[in-house]
Amino acid sequence: MRWVRIAAVLLLVGTFCLTFLVDPWQNELVNDVPLYNAYADRFLDGVVPYREIGFEYPPLAAPLIALPGLVSLDPETYRYAFAVLVFILAVGVLLATGRLAALGGGREWVALLVVALTPVATGAMIRTHFDLAPVLCLVAGLVAVGTGRVKTGFALFGIGGALKLFPLVAVPIAVAWLIGRGRRGEAAAGLAVAAVAVALTIGAGVAMSADGASNAVEYHVDRPVQIESLPATVLNAIEEAGGEAPKPVQSFRSDGLEHPAADAVTVGFLVLLAIALIALTVAAARVDDVRGLGLAGLAAAAAVASLGKVLSPQFMLWLVPLAAVAWAWGMWALALVTTAAISVTPVWFPDRYFDLVARDDFPLAAVAGRNVLLLLMLALAAWEIRRLVRASRAVVRSTPQARPAVPRSALR
Repeated sequence: MRWVRIAAVLLLVGTFCLTFLVDPWQNELVNDVPLYNAYADRFLDGVVPYREIGFEYPPLAAPLIALPGLVSLDPETYRYAFAVLVFILAVGVLLATGRLAALGGGREWVALLVVALTPVATGAMIRTHFDLAPVLCLVAGLVAVGTGRVKTGFALFGIGGALKLFPLVAVPIAVAWLIGRGRRGEAAAGLAVAAVAVALTIGAGVAMSADGASNAVEYHVDRPVQIESLPATVLNAIEEAGGEAPKPVQSFRSDGLEHPAADAVTVGFLVLLAIALIALTVAAARVDDVRGLGLAGLAAAAAVASLGKVLSPQFMLWLVPLAAVAWAWGMWALALVTTAAISVTPVWFPDRYFDLVARDDFPLAAVAGRNVLLLLMLALAAWEIRRLVRASRAVVRSTPQARPAVPRSALR
């Protein structure tokens, strides 16, 4: 298997190079690297995030963004240094996803192949955002919990949360999975580790500036519905049905929509998200094998990506491990739909992104189609987890129960 992993890394090198050398994969019309470069310049000059400059990410994102700046702050050199950092993260995601697939009894080589081919589906987007860092923390954390290194796993969830929050959704799922297997002490220890990580993250933000950290939270709360999100698709559907048209707005370094129904629609999707996370947590407690842990944890991240009021194109990177393990575990419908949702995004991003901003019919329809795929993906993930729960129940029912010992006194 060692040579298979090496071959997968080499394939990843090749597909990653596509994003620099060949159209349309090298298209960087819309990307976050210039923003990261500007942040790195300020941070390495001694500017403190939250206190002296607004910063919309959790605290650990600051040193990650600054790291390529240690090579150079020249925009072109920083661009390449950041790409090298992302490639290293991609290799980590590849190996961790393959390991998770193998732990669940799947074909590791299939998962490795899917992750190695990811740049073909995403283009330059994969190397112009730092989302693979929290994705790696999530997948590696699930692997660690699944192999008995519980404290390490929960620490990784916490580190991921300090980078981009969403890996924290795996914490209650992993706790439930451990409790369901009778490992309450490990669950408590892991939860304590995650709590410490969250406390340190909050403490770091407050230490730098309580007001600045509060402003970072308000930044995300106050953002309008983003134009690629599921709530935006609903607002567009209201217009198509004869209702009021949403109003495009540019704010918070993003393109959004304002509409009288925006808050209600957003709350509705947040309720759906809460229901999904609770259901995944309950299901994880009822599945014995690692597939229950892995599928619930990855589906939870996919739910966060899909059901919020912001759905940036790079959030599709959060779905890559889910697609990979679904292919490896023979969950064909889930694998196909998740892969399709990831792959359809380059239809409008980045080349036709500004056509979407201008509300042209084709990109609006493409986004709506992608969002329907995301809903179908979540439904299929729920179906697969339900199937795992039923399989676990069947194993319990078929296991012979030990007969109670007969006291010696009863034989006299």
